Amino acid sequence: MRVLVVVASASGRTARMAEAVAAGAAEAGADTVTRRADECGEADLAAADAVILGSGVHMGGIESSMRVFFERMAPLWLSGALVGKLGAAFVSAGAGARGGGELALLSLLANLAEHGMLLVSMPNRLPGFGTGGCHWGPVAWTNLRRGRPGPTEEHLAAARAHGRHVAECAARWLAGAAREDA
Repeated sequence: MRVLVVVASASGRTARMAEAVAAGAAEAGADTVTRRADECGEADLAAADAVILGSGVHMGGIESSMRVFFERMAPLWLSGALVGKLGAAFVSAGAGARGGGELALLSLLANLAEHGMLLVSMPNRLPGFGTGGCHWGPVAWTNLRRGRPGPTEEHLAAARAHGRHVAECAARWLAGAAREDA
């Protein structure tokens, strides 16, 4: 099973979360590939069983390179190439208030849903949820004015747990599909 992590990270903070997400997916047995949004292509998405998007948050929205990525992937939408694959998201936000992070997560998830992907949320039972997660996905609060700059170890634990959860869901989904084909 292949898990693709696509990340838009201007400061490097979201890229650190992407590393944790990919590590968690690998712990669950996934072959993981991480690509920057501006370098990811159609073939990367077509080869993936699950796609996990990560973006820094800017004014309540996603980074511009992620928006451009979505526009470049329009041919996949037209062909329906991603229908039935699993999708999830994570973000890093600077202000420390839930609104911007949740809005950005919803934007990422809405784009995955537009492609017909099955969305994997973050259950509140996953490690790190209380300090680095919400039901839409992991969120790292990275405001330097509020103490420790993120992502903190707690944020990275949430990201790792979410990556593992997505890979486990993908494995179950693929196993079910294999039984139906038999």
